[in-house]
Amino acid sequence: MSKKLKVLVVDDELRMVKTICDILLFKGYEALPAYSGEEAVQMVKGNDFDCVLMDIKMPGIDGVKALKMIKGASPDTPVVLMSANATAEQVAEAKLHGAAAVLGKPIDFQPIFSFFSLLGKEEIVLIEDISRSKSNALQGEPFNCEVV
Repeated sequence: MSKKLKVLVVDDELRMVKTICDILLFKGYEALPAYSGEEAVQMVKGNDFDCVLMDIKMPGIDGVKALKMIKGASPDTPVVLMSANATAEQVAEAKLHGAAAVLGKPIDFQPIFSFFSLLGKEEIVLIEDISRSKSNALQGEPFNCEVV
């Protein structure tokens, strides 16, 4: 990794944010926490993030609404959404508004690290979504993405 990627981690569950940030830091990324959609939008406006990793279901401004606002403020910043129980409507809306990916919880970090390794190289089209079966994830099925 030539450049230390700067990732904003957003979730209303404090332990989840700390765990994800700790893992990203251990892997050599710069990880900054936010605990609400509102905070994430403000942080994106004042910083240059390489990626936002954000929960969908949060009180106040949820992940999909925050995605729209982040894309308005920083259209080129990839946003990866995650949720344990997002509805099909939320997933479709997230994709419509520019989510790079929608991943299920518990988090499989391999797709995230695969995505991070491609950032900055070329335009990336991500195909992964929350509908991927947990059994495939547990079997270590590779992350589904294309570099175009």
